[in-house]
Amino acid sequence: MPHEDWDPEPAWRDPAARMADVLQMPPPQRRDWRIAVIVLLVLAALLAVPALLATLVPDRETAQHADSVVELTAAGTAPDTIAFSGVAGWDRRPTGDSSAALLTRDDTVLAVNVVNGATDFADAAAWRLKVLGVQGFPAEWDRGWEMWNHHGFAGPACHGTATKGVCAILGNQNLVVTMVLRGDDATLEQLDTIVDTLQADRS
Repeated sequence: MPHEDWDPEPAWRDPAARMADVLQMPPPQRRDWRIAVIVLLVLAALLAVPALLATLVPDRETAQHADSVVELTAAGTAPDTIAFSGVAGWDRRPTGDSSAALLTRDDTVLAVNVVNGATDFADAAAWRLKVLGVQGFPAEWDRGWEMWNHHGFAGPACHGTATKGVCAILGNQNLVVTMVLRGDDATLEQLDTIVDTLQADRS
């Protein structure tokens, strides 16, 4: 039985009434737009399905050997390709992204990413450190370490603040490479052996 105050033709059925309600709503304030932009940026990063999260998805693995070389490409200004080795005994998993690599060994994960087009390395490194947090590996700079190699790559080291692991963000010309070694026994010394092999392809 309908209630005595029941309206058989409620206002929401009337398009004109709905439009009147919309017109009476106050315009969004400027801070609302800022919040919306921040939310969209976060969602965009999450929808990118960072390579670090790929460890949760079982997939085929390719065993790496003493002569294995991992190449990654970030389209843009040359040089746009990097290569590194020193991963014998690791298993490489597909990421679906030519600029990212994911390797596992026992309970340790190595994630490497390259971006192109950097013009200010300090700004790019700070940005990449924030991206690591969005990707599930919040980190901070390790002030006692800076990594470099004989192939022109150099940059600060970092370590996880919520997850055990170490990382380095390295620059060379227009390229910025992020390396994360995640695991209970991960050390900067272990990561450094891989950093030593990192080089840009100038062919």
